[in-house]
Formats: sequence, structure tokens, C-alpha cells
Amino acid sequence: MDQTRFSALLSAYGADPKRWPQAERPGALAFMESHSETATRLVAEAGELDGLLEAARAEPPSAGLAGRILAAGQAQSRFAPEWTRLAAVLALSAGLGLGWGGASLGGASQSDAAYAMAFSSFADPAYEELVDFIENEVR
Repeated sequence: MDQTRFSALLSAYGADPKRWPQAERPGALAFMESHSETATRLVAEAGELDGLLEAARAEPPSAGLAGRILAAGQAQSRFAPEWTRLAAVLALSAGLGLGWGGASLGGASQSDAAYAMAFSSFADPAYEELVDFIENEVR
């Protein structure tokens, strides 16, 4: 094992040989014996980082916090179907509007325009439903 690989091993797994992969451990220990000054310095640097990482470890959340997070998520999921309907109404309205506008601007035939006109009547109830939804949310 060379110094580059030994440094990479320390960067990935830390200074504790117990955390090193078993396949690499004998080579790393041999490098430590044959290059003790360099290995000692590299292990000390990795040990400092290990200590900082261990000190920065956060405590697990309390059961109360976990319960509040779950409750908030469930409250949000009850509202999701309303937004799904709103998104569908907006997509339908935009699709119909763009389709009708595209048919009239693109030099389409009268039958294409009539087809677009027939389906544009769906936009009015959708718009009213959207307005009702927004008014209910504001109240």
C-alpha cells in the first residue's frame, strides 16, 4: 500500500483500524509499520476529524417531535386532493385555451375551429369551479 491509498483509506473510513475494510486492513497496518512517521501524522489528522464529527453528532428527535411531524404531514395530505383538482382544472383550461388559440392562429380549417369551439365550453364550468375554490380558501 502506498501513501496515496493509505490517505484515501483514512479519509473514507477514519483513523480507527476497526472501521477499515478487512481486505485493506493488513496492507494499511503494514504501511503504518514501514512508514511510521508519515502514518502517525496522517492517522492523527484523521483522528482529529473523527473527533469533530463525533462531537457534532445530533441527538435523535424526541417522540413528541416525531409525532408532531407526522401529524403535520397527515394534515397536509388531507389538503392534497383539493390541490389535485385545482391542478386538473388549470391544466384543462390551459390546454383548451391553447388548443383553441392554436387552431385559430395556425390557419386551421373550419372543422378544426368548430371542434375546438365545441370543447371550449368545458372551460366555463372549470373556471367557475376554480373561482369558487379560491373564494372558499380565502374565507
